[in-house]
Amino acid sequence: MPLLWWRRTIPRWCRSSGGTNGTSPRPSPGDRRDTNTPRAMAGALGRFAVGAALSKEDRLVLVDWLRDNTTGKGLVRAGVPTDWVVGDKTGSADHGGRNDIAVLWPPGREPIVIAVLTSRDQEGAERSDALVADAARAVAGAFG
Repeated sequence: MPLLWWRRTIPRWCRSSGGTNGTSPRPSPGDRRDTNTPRAMAGALGRFAVGAALSKEDRLVLVDWLRDNTTGKGLVRAGVPTDWVVGDKTGSADHGGRNDIAVLWPPGREPIVIAVLTSRDQEGAERSDALVADAARAVAGAFG
């Protein structure tokens, strides 16, 4: 399953789930380029990583990629208990946007799929990994 497959397929799945393009929202009023919703992104990730959208073999490859990700240590992974397995895909955007979509595997429980997309009101604003970790902490607390 090449990376090109991921880049072409995820936007298509996100559009079918109510998003528009498969990437994160831009905070400029009226700017609809590359926009999507957390719901659409989480839905697409769930169908691929824990649902039946892929063959078992391809799903295992994707889950390995997500679990082996090293860019998300300060994001969703930082906000959930250490015994939860996390597979995620991080991103960033203009206006201080910091994003993470993830599958969480709490011990002995069904997976939880989340998408945290953040932005600031000012162009050039700093990104906040802690904001994403706090959102994940809230999710873990609600489901924990």
